[in-house]
Amino acid sequence: MIKKILIAMLAFLPALPICSQDNTDWEPLGNWPFINRQFRTATVYTGLFNRTKTVVPCNIHVGKQSLWYSQNDTLMEAIPGTVLRVEFPNGDIYMPVGSQHMFGRIVREDTLQGQIARVICVRSVDQKALDQRGVDILNNTQNILQGASALGVGFGSWASALSDANGAVNEEELPLPMTNQFYFQVRGEIFPATNKQILAHISDAKRKKEYRAFTRSAEIISTNETSMLKVWKEFFLK
Repeated sequence: MIKKILIAMLAFLPALPICSQDNTDWEPLGNWPFINRQFRTATVYTGLFNRTKTVVPCNIHVGKQSLWYSQNDTLMEAIPGTVLRVEFPNGDIYMPVGSQHMFGRIVREDTLQGQIARVICVRSVDQKALDQRGVDILNNTQNILQGASALGVGFGSWASALSDANGAVNEEELPLPMTNQFYFQVRGEIFPATNKQILAHISDAKRKKEYRAFTRSAEIISTNETSMLKVWKEFFLK
């Protein structure tokens, strides 16, 4: 597997967690931005012409949307475009989608007209929400400092107030705000499951009209898995 060393993470390797426990209630953290709580042994397929299979502890980075793996006590990042498929023991299967080769979980797999068709979910950091949280924390800090300064309190008092207000929690230790982006694979083409793209892949004018009505009446949410599966079943499987 073609790879590059990520020097910034080497200090954490002695305690690198590797096992197959589940992800119940797990949310990626600022200081652990991975889709899984721990590195898990998975089967990784690489190579476009000569496909190879490797079994290695790995994880999906939700910020960089890339595959990371551990090899000889070194944490590595697979170069985008070199990995075709990642299969975890719990049944989760990931594949790269889009021009940036973001790793998405295969939510559903069917056969349409003799070809594989899929619903794929890319779970990534909601950067807008993350930026807003940073602004809120900064504003809260500034308000406390300004209030303390106006009251003429000493360093110890406002430092204590600041610690209490922020809960003494490092932002890096907070769960990252996450969002889902769905992709459909139909007739060998993978495209974002947006209204525009879905309509472009519905050829019949009557069905296009039905889709518009369906998304309004069914309250379809583009980031919700249940919603997108409804669209998939109604307009691609029928």
